Amino acid sequence: MPITVELPPELEKRFIARAKVEGMSLDAFVKECLSRSVPARAQPQKLSADDMNKLLDEAADLVPDGPALPDEAMSRESIYTREDEW
Repeated sequence: MPITVELPPELEKRFIARAKVEGMSLDAFVKECLSRSVPARAQPQKLSADDMNKLLDEAADLVPDGPALPDEAMSRESIYTREDEW
């Protein structure tokens, strides 16, 4: 895909000089510079169930223990109240 970029004269001279030193055409040198500056995106790593559990356990260890809740706090009646009791 052709792309036209206007470079300041000083930068153009630097590209030309560096391409010559590298023994490359200006076009090839600019392509190489661009591909090095924008690397291909790495594929996300798929984790096994064991690795995921290990990561979650490590993350849970970072969270401080909170106060214990009484059993009544988790009862159905405590969670689902009637609207007329509000």
